[in-house]
Amino acid sequence: MQLDFLRALYEDPPGDFGARYVSVYLDTTPTTAGSATEVGLRWRDARERLAAAGADDATLDAVGPAATRRDHSVRGRVIFAYGGRVRLEGALPQPPQQELANLAPLPHVMPWLMQLPARVAHVRVAAGRAGGQVLAVPAGGSGAAAEEITVQGVTWPVHKVSAGGWSELRFQRSTEETWAENAKRIAAAVVAEAERVRAEFVMVGGDVRERSMVLDQLPSVLREASVTVDREVAADDPAFDAEARAEEERRMAREQRTLLDELAIRLRGAAASDRRAVTGLAETFTALRDGLVSDVMLLGEPSWVPEAVWIGPGLAEAAIERAALTERGVDAPLQGRTDAALARAAAGTGARLHFLSADRAQPGGDTGEFFGADGIAALLRAPAAAL
Repeated sequence: MQLDFLRALYEDPPGDFGARYVSVYLDTTPTTAGSATEVGLRWRDARERLAAAGADDATLDAVGPAATRRDHSVRGRVIFAYGGRVRLEGALPQPPQQELANLAPLPHVMPWLMQLPARVAHVRVAAGRAGGQVLAVPAGGSGAAAEEITVQGVTWPVHKVSAGGWSELRFQRSTEETWAENAKRIAAAVVAEAERVRAEFVMVGGDVRERSMVLDQLPSVLREASVTVDREVAADDPAFDAEARAEEERRMAREQRTLLDELAIRLRGAAASDRRAVTGLAETFTALRDGLVSDVMLLGEPSWVPEAVWIGPGLAEAAIERAALTERGVDAPLQGRTDAALARAAAGTGARLHFLSADRAQPGGDTGEFFGADGIAALLRAPAAAL
């Protein structure tokens, strides 16, 4: 998971280091006709707890409308705020596992990240002979919603007919040229949307002839990563959803296996200083502070999640031992949640975050060998000797 969408939370921090973020996880499931009243009562309870903890009225006033906004398709909301305004918010696909109202030096983002749908960025195409639909689905956690565009094609001639006489061949050739032109327009839209959301695959459905022509127009990298949906349906049809979920599952399982294999290769058969991987919480925080981490991997829900670490104002300034920060010139480090500090450090240094399933981590070796007691490991951009 890329955490670029979180950077807005950290790059414009409260004026003084130590000012606190409001983090709210609220169940907004519409259960009755009076669901708006129910949500309002839940927010009132959360607001009272935040006020008692010291949250300022201006920030709580800003959170209120976001928390109680009516949307029957949203089962839960997560909101982060400070300084009198909401800095980031998102919808949850299911009610939060636990409703939270948190006031702390760092936003409490990890429950949100763990509950975000594991979406792989992709583009869906419903190709027709007169145009098509292109739906760009961003990666889970990107903070962006899927966006659909309609490609208007040349509308005449699009159907072959038996006109008879000397003009029939010319008319049919003109029709095929229309199909080809429309396929070219659809493919151009696909390429643009794939670049925008960093798509890992493209799904092409619709008219049999037209989708084949669209595929022929795509660059080889997208054509080779294409999945055919053998249905003439809209891009937001459940048939596309089912095919997308199946492809995402295949890709995520393969990615997890690749990550574990890469971790094993990097940790075995090399001197400690030459290894381009580390395990354990302390080592991972050290590597993040030095900007060396490309990927952070969490196995299950580590036992250290609720514990505290020392943090500084810099995005990657976090350590288990206070001295590790004071030696770097952080005069007055504070304590914050370990998981919140880890998310901030990963977002601030461009490291990807992966939640790995323990039941998939067994083939090829003992999982404990890779992750140790902390349940965390990291792949590095340079050998550990650079730490």
